[in-house]
Amino acid sequence: MDQLLLLLLLMLRGSGLQAEGEHNSTECAKASVADMVFLVDGSSSIGISNFQEVRKFLRSVVTGLDIGPDKFRIGLAQYSDETYQEFLLKDHMDKTSLLEAVDTFQYRTGGTETGKAIDFLQTQYFTEEAGSRAGQRVPQIAVVITVGDSTDDVIAPAQRLRQQGVIVFGIGVGAANLKQLESIANRPPERFLSYISNYAALQTVKDSLLKTVCISVKDQKQALAERFADIFFLVDSGVTAAEFQQIRSILTRLANQLNIGASAYRLGWAQYGQDVKVEHLLNAHQTKNETLHDVKRFRQRKLQPNEPRNLGKALMYASTNLFTSDAGSRAEQGYRPFLVVISGKDSDDPVYRESRLIKSSGITVVGLSLGASMQEMRIVATPPYIYQSITNIVPTMRAAFEREEAETALTGDCKAAKLADIVFIVDGSGSIGTPNFQLVRSFLHSIVNGLKVSPSRVRVGIVMYNEITTAQVYLNTFNNKDELLKYIKILPYHGGATQTGEALKFALEKVFIKQKGSRKDSGVQQVAVVITDGESQDSVSTPAAELRRAGVTVYAVGVKDANRAQLVEMASYPTNKHKFIVDSFAKLKSLEQSLQKSLCQNILRSAISVSSRGNAIKEGCVQKEEADIFFLIDESGSIYPNDFKDMKKFMIEFLNTFNIGPQHVRIGVVKYAHSPDLEFDLTAHSDVKSLENAVEAIRQIGGAAETGRALTSMVPHYNRALVTRGHEVPEYLVVITDGKSADEVKVPAEQVRAQGVTVYAIGVKSADPVELQEIAGDPKRTFFANHFDALTPIKDDIITDICSTEACSDKPGDLLFLIDSSGSIDPQDYEKMKDFMKSVITKSVVAQDNVHVGVVQFSTIQRLAFPLNQYYSKEQMLNAITAMQQVGGGTLTGEAITDVSQYFDGLRGGRPGMRQTLIVITDGEAQDEVKEPAVALRNKGVEIYAIGVMDAKTTQLLEISGSAKRTYTERDFDALKDLETELALELCTNTDCKKTEQADIIFLVDGSTSITLEKFRSMQKFMSSMVIQTIVGKDLTRFGVILYSTDPKSVFTLKQYSSKREVLRAIQELKSPYGDTYTGKALAYSLPFFNKDNGGRAELNVPQILMVITDGDATDRNSLVVPSVALRENWISVFSIGVEGANTTQLEIMAGHDSSKVFHVDNFKALETLYKNITQVLCDITKQDLLFQPNIYVSSSMYGVSGAQQQGFQVFRGSAFTISCSIQPQYRGGSFQLNFTSINSANNSNSEPAVNHTAHFLFPVAEPAHQGSYSCVYHVFAFSHDFSSESRLLSVTVTDPEPFIIRAVVLPLTQLLGIVGLYFYCKATRGRRPSRQEDIELDYLGVPAEEEGAQGAE
Repeated sequence: MDQLLLLLLLMLRGSGLQAEGEHNSTECAKASVADMVFLVDGSSSIGISNFQEVRKFLRSVVTGLDIGPDKFRIGLAQYSDETYQEFLLKDHMDKTSLLEAVDTFQYRTGGTETGKAIDFLQTQYFTEEAGSRAGQRVPQIAVVITVGDSTDDVIAPAQRLRQQGVIVFGIGVGAANLKQLESIANRPPERFLSYISNYAALQTVKDSLLKTVCISVKDQKQALAERFADIFFLVDSGVTAAEFQQIRSILTRLANQLNIGASAYRLGWAQYGQDVKVEHLLNAHQTKNETLHDVKRFRQRKLQPNEPRNLGKALMYASTNLFTSDAGSRAEQGYRPFLVVISGKDSDDPVYRESRLIKSSGITVVGLSLGASMQEMRIVATPPYIYQSITNIVPTMRAAFEREEAETALTGDCKAAKLADIVFIVDGSGSIGTPNFQLVRSFLHSIVNGLKVSPSRVRVGIVMYNEITTAQVYLNTFNNKDELLKYIKILPYHGGATQTGEALKFALEKVFIKQKGSRKDSGVQQVAVVITDGESQDSVSTPAAELRRAGVTVYAVGVKDANRAQLVEMASYPTNKHKFIVDSFAKLKSLEQSLQKSLCQNILRSAISVSSRGNAIKEGCVQKEEADIFFLIDESGSIYPNDFKDMKKFMIEFLNTFNIGPQHVRIGVVKYAHSPDLEFDLTAHSDVKSLENAVEAIRQIGGAAETGRALTSMVPHYNRALVTRGHEVPEYLVVITDGKSADEVKVPAEQVRAQGVTVYAIGVKSADPVELQEIAGDPKRTFFANHFDALTPIKDDIITDICSTEACSDKPGDLLFLIDSSGSIDPQDYEKMKDFMKSVITKSVVAQDNVHVGVVQFSTIQRLAFPLNQYYSKEQMLNAITAMQQVGGGTLTGEAITDVSQYFDGLRGGRPGMRQTLIVITDGEAQDEVKEPAVALRNKGVEIYAIGVMDAKTTQLLEISGSAKRTYTERDFDALKDLETELALELCTNTDCKKTEQADIIFLVDGSTSITLEKFRSMQKFMSSMVIQTIVGKDLTRFGVILYSTDPKSVFTLKQYSSKREVLRAIQELKSPYGDTYTGKALAYSLPFFNKDNGGRAELNVPQILMVITDGDATDRNSLVVPSVALRENWISVFSIGVEGANTTQLEIMAGHDSSKVFHVDNFKALETLYKNITQVLCDITKQDLLFQPNIYVSSSMYGVSGAQQQGFQVFRGSAFTISCSIQPQYRGGSFQLNFTSINSANNSNSEPAVNHTAHFLFPVAEPAHQGSYSCVYHVFAFSHDFSSESRLLSVTVTDPEPFIIRAVVLPLTQLLGIVGLYFYCKATRGRRPSRQEDIELDYLGVPAEEEGAQGAE
C-alpha cells in the first residue's frame, strides 16, 4: 500500500513538472529570439561545491532555450574583484558548444565588485562587436547571480545598463544584500528578482526564471517591433502646376525611402476642390514598385472657374471614407493613421468642426501650407506637425512617421497637478487579444508619460487582472519615471476570464495602502482608472462602492464590448465626467488627451477648488439665518446597510453646513418604508452635536417603500413647524429613495409643495426618474445617482441652491459674459452655452441698483449682444440671449478680452467702483496671445473666470483667469449644467466682505425734538438695514439700542435678543423721546452697556461698535472729547453718522478723527440707503481672518536699536542684546512667541505676554549658540477662535569685537585726514578759476564749482 502511494505521488509530481515544463516551453516557443548574458558571482565566499551548482543551473536554463544564430544567443561573464569574459554572445551559436563552455568555465575567486562587473557587461557584451543584436530590435537580457555585499556602487552602473534597454534579472543567494539586488534588477522586484537561501536551491528557481524570461522576451519583442503607419495625402487641386510637381516629388521620395508593403507602410492620396477625388486608396497596391508606378500617374485635376476649395468637406470625407478598414486602414491592428493636408489657400468652407472630428478619431493631421494662412493650419493640423513650406520637408515628415512614440508633453494642468496616487486597473482577459493589448500598453504609456510622475508628486500603480488579480506595479515600486515607462511597454498579457469586481477589491486591500506607497493618510488624492473591454463575470457594484467610500475617485474606461451598466456602477459621480467609452481599441488613442486632461484637472481641482467650493458653500449658508429642513429617507429592505450609512453621512455633512439653532436653521428626520416614522422633529435638537448623535442613532427597519404615503405624512409636520416657530420661514424637504414607490407620489408631492415647501428628490440605483420629477416638481431639483456614496457631491448642489438666495442678495456688481461664438462650436452646443448664461442670470439678483449683466460674443471679430446698462430685468436679458445668433469664424480670445475691457468703463455702462466680473467661455485654443490682455483687464480690478470646454487649453485658461480657483475645464458643453449653481454661488460669496458674523453693536440714536416722526422712521429703516446685513445670534452678532435727547435711555441691551426677527421687531417699536441733543452725556452713558453684565463680549475680543446717529449740533458740544476717548480706550469703535445739520467737526471728534468711520448725508431719505457704504467699513473691522504682521526689532548695548526693516544684525560675543516684538493694535491682550532656528537646525521658542502689544526678549550674554534666524509670532483669541500671525525672519550673527575696534579707530582717522587735505587744497586754489577737471573733482566732493569760483573772485 505504501509503495502504491509513493508511486502515485511520483506520478503526480511528474505530471506537475511536465505541465510546468510544457508551459515554459510554450512561453519560450513564443519568445524565439533574444540576447541573454549571465553575470555570475565568482568571489571566494562561494566555494567550489556551490560554484558547481551554478554550472548545473546554467546548464538547465540553457537546455530549456532554443539556441542559434537567429534564436537565443547566450553570453557569460564571471566577476569577483575583477570581471572575466568567459564567452561573448557571438562565441557559441549552437547548443552543444554552448553547454560544453558552461560545463568547463573555471571558478575565479576574489572579492565582490558587482558595480564594476555590470559596467563591464555594458561595454564588452551588449555591443554589436560582441554579438548583440539590439540594432535589429532583439530583446537584451542580463541575469545577475550574486551572494553577499558588493564593495562598490551598484546603483549607477545598473541604471546605465537598464537605460540602454537591457532587462536585468537578479538572483540573490544566501547572504546576498537584497537592497543592493533590488537596485540592480528591473522593477517590479516581484517579477525580476528571486532569492534563495543556498546554491543547492538554484534549481528550484530555474522554471520560474525561464517562464519569466521568456514572457519578458515575448513582451519586449512586441515593444521593440518596428511600428508602421497608414499615410494619406489630401492635396489641394488649386495649387500651381509647379507646386503640384513638388508634391508628386515628395510622394515619390517618401515611397522610395519608406518600407512600403502590405504589413509595412501604406500610402494613399486624393485631391480636393469643391469635392474630393480619390486617386489611390491605402490598400490599392501592396508593393513599393506598384505604389511608385501610381505616383507617376498622379495628375492634377483642373478646377472649374470660381470652383470653391472646400477643405472642411474634404476633411469630413477623409474621416468617414479614407480611414476605414475597407479603404485599407489598419488602425484596428495598431498601425498609426496620418493625414497629410497640403493647402494652397484658406478653405472656402468652415474647417473648425471637421478638424476636431477627424483628430478626435485618433488620426494625426500633418499640415503643409502652400498659401493657406498659418492661423487656419493651426486649426487643421495636430501640433507640432504644422509647416509653412514644403521645401526639404521629406526628412522632417519621415522622422515624424518613423517616430516610435508620439511626443507627449506635460500639459499645463498636468504640470500643476502635482499630488496624486493613481492606480490603473487593467483588464488582461482573453477577449482582448495580443494586438489589442499592445494598443492598451501604448495607451497607458501615453497617459503616464503625460503625468508629473515621481515619488514626491504623482505616484503610479498598475493592477492586471483576468480571473486572477496581480499587482504589476505598486505605488512605491518605481522611483524613476523612465523605468516605469519602459516596464509599461512589457506589461505581461496572459488572457483568461474577466473578474473586475475582484480586481477592484484587490486594489483597495492590497494597493491603496500605506505599506505599498499610498499617501491617503497625508491627504493625497487617490485615483483608480479601470480599463476593460467586456462584461465582468463577477459583481462590480459593491467592490466599486467600497473603493469610492475609501476616498478613491474611480474612472471607468470601456472599450468595444464593455458592459455600459457596469461602467456606470464603477465610475464616480457625476458619471458623465468619470466614464469614457470607445468602440474599438484603435480609438483609445483619441481618448488619451481627454482622459489625461480630466485626470489632471480633477487632481488640480481637488487640491484647490474642492476646499474652495466648500468654503463658498459654508460662507453662503452661514447667511441662511432661518429655515426648517426635513429629510424623508427611504429605509426599505432594498437598501444595504452600508448604503444606509451613506445616507446618514450625507445628513451629517448637510447639517454641519448651517447655523443650527431654535432661532436659526432647524432639522428634522422622517424615515419610511411601508409607513412613515418620525425619527425626530424640528424642535428635538437645538445644536449640531446633538443632531449628529441623533442621526447616528437612526436604525433601518426595512420593508416595501410607499413614498406617496410618506409624503402625505409631511403636511402636518410642516403645519406644526409654523406653530413652534411662530412665523413663516423658508421650508425644505429632501427626499432620498432607491426604487419605484409602491403607491402614487404625484398628488401627495403637490400637496407638500402647495404649502410653500421646496422639495428636492434624490434617486439612487433603481429609482424612477419620472417619479423623482413628480416629487420635486422641477427637473433642476431632481437628482439621480447610481450609488449611495455619490450623495456627497449631490449634497453640495442642493445646499448651494438653498443658500444662494441669501448669499446673493444685496451684492451689487457688473457681470459680463464673453462667449466663444467661433465655427468650431456645434449649433446645439451654442444653445447649451446660452442656457448656461440664462441659468446664472436667473440665480443672480438683477436690478438697476444691484447686479448688471452684459454679453459679448467673439470669434475672429467681437459682437456686443447687450452692454451692462441696457437691461435691468431678467426677462429682457433672457429674451436678448435667446435672440443671439452664432457668429462663426476663428478664436481670437486675446483680442476679445482687450475689446471687452471698454464695457467695464463708466462711459460704456460699467460701474468701476463696484465688483466687476468677466466670465470667459471658450471651446478651443486661442489663436492669439491671451496673457497680456488678461493681465491688463485684471489690473483694472476686473475678476476673470475662465471656463474651457472640450479642446480649450488649460494653460491659456490659467493665463486668462490668473488663478486656478477661477479656472474650470469641462469635458463637453453638457457639463456646463453641473457648473451653473456652483458658479452662481461663487460669484456671490467671492467678495472681501460677507455679512458681519460676530460683533457687539449698539445704536446710539438721537431722538431730539428736531427729528420728526417721518425722519425717525428713516432712522429705523437704516438700523433695520444694518441688522439685515449681519448674522444675528447669541454667539454671533448682538445688538442694543440707546435713545437719547436730554437724557439717554437704554431700550434693549446686547444680551436681550438672540434672533434677527426679535431685534427688527424691537427697532420697529422704538418711540422717539424728544428733547435737546446731549450727545456727550449719551456717549458717557453708553460705555457701561458694553460690559459683560449687559452682554458685551470684549473679553473674547469680539469687535465692540457704537453707531451714533444724530441730526444736529450737540447741546453739550464741549463734553464730547472725554467720553469719545474713553470709548476708544475701551476698544470700542465709534461710527459717527450725521444727517442734515449735524456738525462735521463733532462727528470727527466722536470717531477719533478716523475719516473712514465718519458718514454724513444731506437728508433722512438718503440715510435709508447709507448702510451700503457703512457695510464695507464694518466688514473690515470685523474680519475674522486677518491679523497684521508683527514687527521684529533688535537692540544691543553696542549698536542701539536696529530698524524693523533690517534683514540681518550683528552682535558682539559677550554683549547684551534684546529682540522686541510688536504689532499694530487690533485686539486686546495676546502673547508673542519668539521662534529661533540655529545654524545647526535646532529649533526652540520662548513666549511672553503682549503688554501694550509689545514683548521684549533679553539675551544678557551673546554666544555663538544665539546665531541663527528669529521670528515673532503673535497669538490672540478672538471671534471664539485662536489666531496667529508671524513676522518676517531676522538673521542674527554673533561676531568677535576686535575687527570693530580696528574699524572704530581707523575709519574716523581716515576721514579726519581727508578733511584736512581738502581744507589745504581749497586754501591753495582760492583766487583762480578751476579747470574743467577740477570742476569734476569738486562736483564729486559735493562742492559746486561755480560757487567755489565765485568765492575766489571776491
